[in-house]
Formats: sequence, structure tokens, C-alpha cells
Amino acid sequence: MTRLVCLGAIALFAASLHAEPTAEQLRALLAKYEGNIVSLTWKTKSSAMGQNMETDNSATGVLIGEGGLVILSNQPFANNLAGMAGMFGGRGAAPTNENFALNKAGTPLPAVEALENKDANVRFYGGKGAGNGLALPEKVEVPGIGEQVVVIGAFDATLNFAKFFRLARINAVIEQGKCYGLDGYIADCLGALVVTLDGKVLGVVGQKPGKEEPQGGGIGRMLGGLNDPSKALGNRVLLTPAVFTDSMKQAQAKVKTEGFFEGAVAPDKPATSETSPLFEGTVANATWREKTQDVWVLIDVKSGAVPEKGSKVEIRGSDGRLLHELTITQHYNDITQPNSPVDQIGGALPDPEKKAKIEKGMRVVVMPAKPVAAPKAGWRGIERFMKVDPEILQSSFGGKAKAGFQVSQNPDRDSPTRTAGLRSGDVIIKIGEKSIDEAMDLQAFLKLLSDQKGEVTLTILRRGGEQSEVKVGE
Repeated sequence: MTRLVCLGAIALFAASLHAEPTAEQLRALLAKYEGNIVSLTWKTKSSAMGQNMETDNSATGVLIGEGGLVILSNQPFANNLAGMAGMFGGRGAAPTNENFALNKAGTPLPAVEALENKDANVRFYGGKGAGNGLALPEKVEVPGIGEQVVVIGAFDATLNFAKFFRLARINAVIEQGKCYGLDGYIADCLGALVVTLDGKVLGVVGQKPGKEEPQGGGIGRMLGGLNDPSKALGNRVLLTPAVFTDSMKQAQAKVKTEGFFEGAVAPDKPATSETSPLFEGTVANATWREKTQDVWVLIDVKSGAVPEKGSKVEIRGSDGRLLHELTITQHYNDITQPNSPVDQIGGALPDPEKKAKIEKGMRVVVMPAKPVAAPKAGWRGIERFMKVDPEILQSSFGGKAKAGFQVSQNPDRDSPTRTAGLRSGDVIIKIGEKSIDEAMDLQAFLKLLSDQKGEVTLTILRRGGEQSEVKVGE
């Protein structure tokens, strides 16, 4: 739905321009390049007026070169909460490699900074597992002033990875063959990819570096230094590869160096993010029934385990928000074929006031149980654990255990669990000599942990079936 809305808006906008592109052209460009659009996310922690604050941040990037190399604008890093905290006399904690995650198609991967080029006002990151990206030409032929280009990017600090298109025009030649002015319609597109209507890669959206605000901090720093025209909102330029090719080569060499990713940790998804659903379907139709004063909802099965009768599914809007919970009462399959799979399910939603707005095509999911927090103090640097489904243990962890509890956060820095080498995603299957069994619930697991004294040996599994023991000090 979001993509269709974007394309509709683009078509209307394009109608007012010369040489208007067709919707088919724009769809083709998205299909060609969307695999190279990524987002970088991080958390900024700060303290102001005695209060601790944590904020999600994000920036668009473009996957280029080999081994997960990404280029993005340097500018978003100047506009974080640290500046606002400074205005109130607080201090902002600078992001570290442990804060960063590169997100490809919404999936977070460990990210490590490779190089900062202050002259071009760009940064390069390596994303472990991101794969290979675009091969950028060192020299490009840029359309003339007034010509259209297409901007493709992503933005969303909650990792929903919302994509956008923008049509822009070249409005100035700033440095012949290197930097070109772009119109103000793309004010929110820093770090995005710029291509021609026929699909040639031109470069990325950036900002010309400018003079730092002399006084630093305060409201000027929070807004990125508005006394400097090169940092003013809406002042975007097309950076061609000629601007950053040399530094790109340096960053590429660094990312491919053995040990570059050593110690990189993939951060947790924020609580607002959505993990992979256990079941996914779409609304086939929804019919209000006078006699029973309810809406009968028929759902097409798409993927995952079919929910049992009596279980609940979630109906979600185009923005991902939970709209309704529905109890499944019927399964449907092809009765002419023996052992045919269930291809539709259904249930009734009470609606005597006719307020439910359920439309064909709405997403229907069953989500994994949310992690439950440990006691406030946590256990030796970890506050969140989650019981792992036996099927996941079988498919993703080698089937070496029937039950376990997963660490669902990165252990606190300098904590005993971090020192021992535990990390987000590890599954604890044994505490000392006590194995986790299928009957153990989360509260019993947390109590077993809290009852341990002194150094504790944990047996853990990692994806792929790797099993090891870690010793956690007190």
C-alpha cells in the first residue's frame, strides 16, 4: 500500500514537469536499485537536567563496493541529541560501534565505521553480512541544469525501512564534474542514491562541508549550525564519485582487511521493531453480519505455521499498527483433494456498532511472544531473556537442545556477562549442571539464574549449532 501511494504521488508530481517519467520507469528503477539502499541506525544517550534520555537515530546509505561497504552523508551525525543536551547543560554520549546497526531490507547487521572524509562530508561503514553493492564509475556525465534525476532512499529509526522516491532537478554546477546543486524538494534525502531516468548511477545526496560554528554546543549545534549556509536545511548537492573515489578505495581496503569486523556486535532491534512473524496472511474479505452483529473475516494463508482453531491472529494496517485481534474458528482447504493444505482461515470479530475497518489485503500475522524483562537490577548485565520455540532450536540451532532461553539484548558494557563473551542471540540451554527443560517458564529460569552464587558456567548455543561453555563471574 505504501509503495502504491508513493508511486501515485510521484505520478502526480511528474505530470507537472517536462519529460515526465512513467510509473513503469520508476518501478523499474526501484526494482533495479532497492537492494542497494540501506539504513544505518544507532542510539544516542544523553543526560540533561538530571534525566537520562535515549533516542533512536537513522541515516540512509548506499551499499557499494565489496564486503558490505556503505557510503552515507556525514551530516546526520551533527544533528543528534547531544547538541540539545548540551543546551541544557547535559552531556551526550558519542555513538560507538556497539550502537550501530546496518539495516539491509530491514534486517540489522553489525556495522563498523571504516573511514570519515571531512572534505567530502561523507562516511564509510562496513556491514558484516551485507554482501556486495554497486560498482560506481569514477567519472559520470551529469545531466544539465534543469534536467530531472531520481532519488531513491530509505528512512526510519524504528527499522521499518520505509522507502521513498523523489524527482529532483539539477539547479547549479558547484564544482564542475564533482558537485551539483539539487532542488529543495529533497530536503530529507541525505545519503540517498541519485540515478538518471534511464538508470545510470550519478552519485549520492550529500551536503557541502562548511565552517564549524565557532561557539559550539547550544541551539546552533542542535540545528546543525544554521549560521553556516552549507549546513542549512534543504541545501542538498549531488556528490559524484569524483568527490569521494580516493577515500572509497581506502575504506574498501580497510573493510576487506582481516579482523576488521572483530568485536562488532549486532545491537538489538528497538522495541518498536517487528521480528519475523510465525504466520503471515492477508485479508481475503470481511463481511458484516446483521444476525450475529459481527464481521466475518476470511484470510488467505501466505506463509508460516497455520494458527490452530481457538488461537489469535493480529490484523494490521498499512503502517504496521495493530488494529484488531481475531480468534480463528475455521480452517478451509480443497475438499476434493486428500490431505490438501489449509489455504484459508476465518473468524468472527464482534462489531455491534459497525466500527471495525477491515479491508481486503490487510496484513494478518502471528508474532512471537515478546521478551519478558528480568527483575529491574537484571542478571549480571542482562535484563531481557526470551524462551525459544523448539522448532527454531531445531531449524536454526542444530537441534542440540529441546529448550532454552535466548539473550535478547546486548549485555551492558563492562558487565560480567559481556566480559564472559555472551551476546544478543545466544541461547542458554544449561546453568551449571541444570539443563533447561521444556516445562521451565521464564520466571523459573530467572529464579534459577538469580540463585547462582559466585562464578557460573553457562552452556550456550549459537545459530548454526555451535555449542560452548562460558564462565560468568559475579
